[in-house]
Amino acid sequence: MFRNTINALGASALFALAFTTIAGAQAPLPSPQLVNGGNLWTITAFDDASPVHTQLATQGICFEFVGVVGTQTRYRWRSTTFPDWNGRATQEGDQIFMHGDYAKDVGHDGMEWQIASNRSGAGHWFEWREDGGYGITIGFANAEWQRVGACPVTGVIPVVPVQFATDGKVVENPFSLPARLQ
Repeated sequence: MFRNTINALGASALFALAFTTIAGAQAPLPSPQLVNGGNLWTITAFDDASPVHTQLATQGICFEFVGVVGTQTRYRWRSTTFPDWNGRATQEGDQIFMHGDYAKDVGHDGMEWQIASNRSGAGHWFEWREDGGYGITIGFANAEWQRVGACPVTGVIPVVPVQFATDGKVVENPFSLPARLQ
C-alpha cells in the first residue's frame, strides 16, 4: 500500500509539473506581417564585394497575401520599379525568404531577411543568371527594407517600362541603378 501511495504521489507530481510548464508557456506575439500597415516596401542593395558596401539600386516591392501553410505565411510579390520582376515569399516569425525572376525568367533573385520593426528589415539579396554551369553571379548584397505605403489597387499588375541608363543602354538587372538614380 505504501508503494502504491508513493507511485500515486509521484505520478501526481509529474502531472502537476508538466501542466505548470505547459500552462506557463505563452504563445509568441504575432510578428509584423508584410501586408498589414502597408504592403509596399523598398529594398536597397549594398554591394557585399565593396569594402565600403557601395549602395546599388533601390527597388519597390508589393506583397500580396496568398495564405497560411502550417507555420508559414505565403505571399506573391512584384516590383513596382523594374519590369517583369516578381516571385514568391514565405514568412515564419520575423524571417522572410523570397525568390523570383526577371527578364522573361532569365534572371533570378533570392532574398533572405528579417523584419526588425513594423516599418523596417534587413538581410541579404543575391542575383544570378543561368549559363548551364554554376550560373553567372550578378552580385551578393546586404539589403535594407523599408515599408513605404500601400500598393495601388488596380486589379491588374501594372506594366513597368524597360529601364534605361543615362547612356541609353537597357538596364539588365534589378541591382543596376535605374536611369532616374544615375
